[in-house]
Amino acid sequence: MKRLFAMVLAVALVTAGTLAAQTTSGVLNTLEVQRLVAAGTPAAHVALSSHYMALAEMFATQAARFDALARAPSGAPNHPVVTMGVNARHVSQAQAAMALSERAREMAAYHQFLSIGAPAAPPVDRATFDGGFAARTPTASELRAATAAARTAADHHVLEEYYMTVNARSAADAKAHAAMANNFRVSGQRRGSELAAMHCDRLAKQAREAAKDAGAAAALHRQLADIG
Repeated sequence: MKRLFAMVLAVALVTAGTLAAQTTSGVLNTLEVQRLVAAGTPAAHVALSSHYMALAEMFATQAARFDALARAPSGAPNHPVVTMGVNARHVSQAQAAMALSERAREMAAYHQFLSIGAPAAPPVDRATFDGGFAARTPTASELRAATAAARTAADHHVLEEYYMTVNARSAADAKAHAAMANNFRVSGQRRGSELAAMHCDRLAKQAREAAKDAGAAAALHRQLADIG
């Protein structure tokens, strides 16, 4: 898992959200992935296999983009200069993205075998990928639809797990924004520092509210799962 996270970090170095900006046709959202994993039926494994193949293509596209950046000269058009540090970073990112593509293909093959009842050794990062790694964030309409369709304890447990993840991520964001606000206030830089701190305060407040809402939603679905 540490290797996986290291690869993700390398891929994300150029700009935040580069993976999310890629074409995600066929990529499921995290709720759908968790629901299919919980179902464990042949049809669910087929759907998961397709999802991981789509992820593999997404990462391969990302790798090709970084590879092209690594090969492109930098500098003025008439005086191109190869910046070794930048190009080396792009090479590393291309390799990391291709490694993620290979991991996703392993997951696709794994679920394909499971769909026909064949024995298959789980890939090293199965828990991470089957937990929703690189899947889409559900839209508001998808969340509403999933909530309305929840009937069984398993359905509610999937939603509980999703909201617990959102709760943890939002709490971490709130802590980070609060720390940034404090850094601006103690930096000793007068110009703009208080405005920046106030902006971070607002972000921290929003993140705390999101964490609170997600925690309440997780608790509700936990109760509904117990009732069901």
